[in-house]
Amino acid sequence: MKKRHLFKIKYGIRALLLLAAACFLSGCSVFDGSLENLLHPPKLTETQTAVYDALKLSTGDQIELVYPSGGEYRSAFVLYNLDEEKTEEAIVFYREKKLSENGESGLRMNFLDQDNGVWTSVTDRPVAGTKIESVSFYNFNGYVSIGVICSALAQTERSLSLLGYSEGQVEEQFKTSFSFMETDDLDNDGFDELFYVSYDAVMGYSHARVLGTAADENMSVPEVLSTVPLYPDVSSVQRLSRQKLNENESLLFLDYAKGDNAYGTQILLSYKNNLTQVFSDNLNRRSNAFTPILFSTDIDGDGRMEAPATTAFIGYENRTVPEQIYAVEWYYADTENNNTVTKKYTTYVNTWGEYIFYVPVRWQGLVTVEKHPNSNAVSFVKYDSGSLVLLSVCVSDDLPEGPGWKKFDDNIYVNNSDSSDPMVLTDDELKNCLSVQ
Repeated sequence: MKKRHLFKIKYGIRALLLLAAACFLSGCSVFDGSLENLLHPPKLTETQTAVYDALKLSTGDQIELVYPSGGEYRSAFVLYNLDEEKTEEAIVFYREKKLSENGESGLRMNFLDQDNGVWTSVTDRPVAGTKIESVSFYNFNGYVSIGVICSALAQTERSLSLLGYSEGQVEEQFKTSFSFMETDDLDNDGFDELFYVSYDAVMGYSHARVLGTAADENMSVPEVLSTVPLYPDVSSVQRLSRQKLNENESLLFLDYAKGDNAYGTQILLSYKNNLTQVFSDNLNRRSNAFTPILFSTDIDGDGRMEAPATTAFIGYENRTVPEQIYAVEWYYADTENNNTVTKKYTTYVNTWGEYIFYVPVRWQGLVTVEKHPNSNAVSFVKYDSGSLVLLSVCVSDDLPEGPGWKKFDDNIYVNNSDSSDPMVLTDDELKNCLSVQ
């Protein structure tokens, strides 16, 4: 049997609900400690205390520490070697308790350095926004850049400030707003690039951009290396997946939400950090109670990414979206054929992603799916006057009721037709078509 490399669809909400129910029934407590203890700020370490004391000598006591809400660095105190010296520098995020004349919250960041173990504030600067989302450090062409991501109330996009630190001086190298961002070495030169998506209010659609340093320039300040417009319906990028083609080229799969349980994928080609579009405007899909939310993935383990698109099975075309059962078609980017996409598989993906059924070519356009009421079973039915059931698949901890059911794998049971119809699958075909997660 051909072994398929399957993707995993995670359902965090379902897991949390099960955890909460288990804790409720057993009387356990989800939180270790009282709410009052959770409201206390964390106890400072010896180094943090020394840094905090040095900070207050510069700013005074009327400050409160601010903690990033995400990212690797969650502390108000970030220690990092920002220059070529042996010792680390400190960055402290804080807010002035007294509002400024224009009513701003006074969100700021202070840089401190040490000499013989003694900390001293060297520079201080404001931070745009009302909340610090995360702090990161990037290696652009061998130099460290500090990335501070912030957000503000009533704004959908976040802001990024890239800062350079040298000899006690801080310089803002780059600033932009964005809705999606990821770090990757797109050109495989050993240094970071930032891929980000931002909305252009004048043009009315989003752009994808690559931020980094030009390979042929001996400079440390990052700049926009490439820009490409995205489809007008790209509003909320959910995930970026990369398929490396060679040392200079990569395919970038942008999975995005369009609202109302509608999703899409746009594919870009990155050649030495230069972005171009791959024609892929038909990679649209829906999710409902029968079809999970799907992302681009390498579903067969051949090293090539596939992007999903949905189309209603026969007989469901004129039903409402909540009632439709979808076939999921998977497309790969054909860079040797004018940068278009080509369909590779037609599948049925069950509701919770326990299995994928690869629809045989001779079934396509002739077979539909029927959901069994009050069970986790579906049947693949020959769509004609006879409505012959060719195969039934059920997810169950126990053997389903009725004759003909056989255990296929773990909690997957199958009931293959014993009809002589040529559409019926052989045992070997069934093993190749049904892939369990």
